Amino acid sequence: MAPVRPKPSLRYAALLLLVGALACAHDDLSTGVSVHSLDIRGNQSFSDGDLEDVLATKATGWWPFASTKWFDQAAFDLDLKRVTAFYADHGFFDARVVSHTVTPRAGHSDQVDVVVTVQEASPTNIAAVDFVGFPPAEEARARKEAASWSVVPGKRFDYGSYATLKDRLGDRMKEAGYAYGQVTGTVEIDRDKHAATIRLESQPGPLVHLGQFHFDGNGRIPTWKLANRVAFKPGDAYDPGDLATTQGRLYNLGVFSSVRLELPPTPTDVADVAIHLKPGPLHEVRVGAGLGAERIRDEVRARFEYTINNFLGGLRRLRLRLQPAYVVIPSVSSPERSGLAAENDVTLTQPDMFGTRATGTALVGYDLGIAEGYQFHGPRAQLGLERPFVHDRLLVGGSWNLQYLNFFDVDTDVFNGASQQFYGFENPYRLAYLEEFAQLDLRNHPLDPTFGGYLAVHAEEGDPALGGAFHYLKLSPEARVYLPLGHRVVVAGRGLLGWIRSYGGEESPITRRFRLGGPSSHRGFGFGRLAPQARATDGTLIPYGGDGEVLFSGDLRIDAKKIGGNWLDVVPFVDAGDVTPSFDQLDLRHLHVATGLSLEYTTPIGIVRAGAGVRLNRLGPGNPDPGERFAFHITIGEAF
Repeated sequence: MAPVRPKPSLRYAALLLLVGALACAHDDLSTGVSVHSLDIRGNQSFSDGDLEDVLATKATGWWPFASTKWFDQAAFDLDLKRVTAFYADHGFFDARVVSHTVTPRAGHSDQVDVVVTVQEASPTNIAAVDFVGFPPAEEARARKEAASWSVVPGKRFDYGSYATLKDRLGDRMKEAGYAYGQVTGTVEIDRDKHAATIRLESQPGPLVHLGQFHFDGNGRIPTWKLANRVAFKPGDAYDPGDLATTQGRLYNLGVFSSVRLELPPTPTDVADVAIHLKPGPLHEVRVGAGLGAERIRDEVRARFEYTINNFLGGLRRLRLRLQPAYVVIPSVSSPERSGLAAENDVTLTQPDMFGTRATGTALVGYDLGIAEGYQFHGPRAQLGLERPFVHDRLLVGGSWNLQYLNFFDVDTDVFNGASQQFYGFENPYRLAYLEEFAQLDLRNHPLDPTFGGYLAVHAEEGDPALGGAFHYLKLSPEARVYLPLGHRVVVAGRGLLGWIRSYGGEESPITRRFRLGGPSSHRGFGFGRLAPQARATDGTLIPYGGDGEVLFSGDLRIDAKKIGGNWLDVVPFVDAGDVTPSFDQLDLRHLHVATGLSLEYTTPIGIVRAGAGVRLNRLGPGNPDPGERFAFHITIGEAF
């Protein structure tokens, strides 16, 4: 039986204490009287939480380290009006607060219990929705859009849905080529009949085609280089997406602080485009730090980046990146291996290669790493070229890659002094390969997609003729799909496959093998833990990767509640996958299956995600991490 690794409970306890200290570090202005409880009564159509979200008066939480919520009479008086306004926005124009009490809590003179009683009365339903001035094709789309937002006769009037529909119809007009199109609306309420009549009126203007474009403010940047970033040509039908793509491409050059595209103010069927540019700083410095905690790895890391935009002219970009870290394996509470790690490199990027939108990249770097069973250091280099097509939806490219590593502090129990038993390990380790890729991105929002698909194929060929010591072929296709179910639920699915074949009786290189597990992979395992593993004499299981992989993932992303203007999402998920020593050992009927739940919240730095996965099968000996049923994750961004 494998020994049980000590659980890193101390670090989690310390984390809870830190969170608690931060929660208590800032408090609202004290009034000397706190809110013990807030009770809302008489609300049948909306939950307590819906109403509490719009109130300044809130109950103090029962959990440890919860910040005290103070009672403020002036704020409470406004809250009573907010309740009425909330109901009016949702079609209950006769709703009112019929009573409210603020009672000192028995035995606690510094605490109060607050009770608010509402009378909802009858809701106002939509009697008619009139569409005026819409072109025939757009009116049909407008009626369909209205149905999706429940702005149709017989449904309860909701101002938020009406306002969203009106804005969306305005966007639809522009997407259809009516660049000057506007949609206005009015709502007439008959309070006696509890009926609402909605009038949506379109002023489409002309169908617009784009004329010439011109730049101003570009200074010494050649106009022809900027013209390569324009996603439309004279005579094209107006498409706001083309203008947004053009703006993004110009921003991405890194030399402008402001990019603004403007059409003539007077409606015209052929519109020239003025592109206003404002130069930005050519030198950028970015500094950051962070902590990482996995089941078998803790680390503290820093990041320093220095970028020179338009380096020596020609829109070149030179970037120096230093990422030092200190790593402890498996945890600070039970260290078995620790040391410094770093990823350091210098990258030169040259756009507009060969007079096209192709971008060339040259990189040199030096890395220091630490992993279970060994440490390593050595240089790496890359020469690459990529080019976008189809309005940047399709990206193709390739690169030559070289890495030279020396391994040290090798666990000889597992790897036998860096012999061939290291599963593709050689010391020193010389790896060279060509990589080609193509990726088609049809998602509506790549960072937080709600609709569309993504397809990518990566190929890799290692050969001694390229400068390395390994001869192998690697293929890894991946597909993702996103489908909305209404406005608050998205179904997301992913499937990927990996295949490696080595030649000449050799092993595949250990650093290019497949490993699954982690918050963006198979969420039933820790980072890289779903892989063939070797056992050290102390019972430690060390993953060394495999030549075959498969992974299927499914998410149900539900917008559960708005907090602070942003959605808190509840995401149940299922992952099924495996990594095997060879591709022909994969068995789709016998995958590692896990299910779990994540909570996601949108912040200024991205989507913060925390959750847990539970393995449902294959927990016995002979499987990766036998007996380890749970995996936890905290990260930024969606799983895929």
